[in-house]
Amino acid sequence: MHILILPSWYINSYSTLSGIFFKEQAEALARYNNKIGLIAIVEIGIREIWKQKKFDVSKKVFIENSVKTTTIQYPAIPKLHKIRNKIKLELFKKEFKNYIKENGVPDIVHLHSFMLGEFAIWIKENYHIPYVVTEHFSGFARGLISDKALLLAEKVFQNSSYNIAVSNEFALLLNKQFHQNFKYLPNIININFFELQRKSDKKEFNFVNIAFLDKNKNQSMLIKAFTNAFKGDDTIKLTIAGDGPEYDNLKDLIKKLDMEKQIKLFGRANREEVKELLQSSDAFVLSSQYETFGVVVIEAMACGLPVVATKCGGPESIIGNDKIGILSDINEDSLEDALKSLYNTKEKYDAHYIRTYTQNNFSEKSVCLKLNDIYKKVLKWKY
Repeated sequence: MHILILPSWYINSYSTLSGIFFKEQAEALARYNNKIGLIAIVEIGIREIWKQKKFDVSKKVFIENSVKTTTIQYPAIPKLHKIRNKIKLELFKKEFKNYIKENGVPDIVHLHSFMLGEFAIWIKENYHIPYVVTEHFSGFARGLISDKALLLAEKVFQNSSYNIAVSNEFALLLNKQFHQNFKYLPNIININFFELQRKSDKKEFNFVNIAFLDKNKNQSMLIKAFTNAFKGDDTIKLTIAGDGPEYDNLKDLIKKLDMEKQIKLFGRANREEVKELLQSSDAFVLSSQYETFGVVVIEAMACGLPVVATKCGGPESIIGNDKIGILSDINEDSLEDALKSLYNTKEKYDAHYIRTYTQNNFSEKSVCLKLNDIYKKVLKWKY
């Protein structure tokens, strides 16, 4: 089958991790006898351009791991949403026409998130190509979506041949909100990129959190819960990796709580650094208020790490039993209890079992076979 992937955000010269799971899914599908193309139209915020002190407006066309990829990045014009949307759509139309001239017409379009749904709808209306959509956007549950965007989402989901959500909880929420039949299918994780944690004779026990530093990721609650659980025991440490608007506030909180010996802010981590952090840690913590999935949770499990995670929507579909980790309520006391419980029973967690569980449920083979079945159904319905 010939599948065209349309991600609503993607890897770019300002962020090498943004939407990396879209790239990994595309490459995995290519390994399962599919012809895969990907077109990404990426807006770069003016704030990010200013922060990194570089101006990169570029188009790249390349083949990597059998995926024909086109990426275009351009600066987002503040507040001029209508103009921005028109620019994006016109850029996409041009690139899609170039794509089919060189690669032929795809059988199916796979849209990731409704945000660029106008692209998929335009293709369907003009080329009669069906599309499926996988929704990732946590803003549906967090109230971070405008009435106009809701109307677009409703149109996108109604016109889709198959609607997917990346967790069971998220599927239920979208079913209720849009009266559409969403099915759960997790993101693909490149499990082979990760390896089992490295065992050592060190006496320290290291928790790690890797996430964007904002209110939703809730690291302030994690810092307080960790402090209540382990303050004064310098053999138990917490590393928080990531960058974001809460960085300075978190730094001040750690200092205020006198936890600088036990809690470290690592800063932004690239792909290799994420791998290194996970492999050198003993447990992973997710403290979010809401997640549609939780890619980094799976990455941690691929390294054999047990997980403490809040019941924030995504982890409930990931942590399938108490051999994997512990689910916590989204409050300081519950998270503190979960951290202490995992630490006090750390010997019961088997890294090989956790990794095998992850392979069986979230590997590319598991997800690609299910996706290919969906594509076949959609093509059968078309004809």
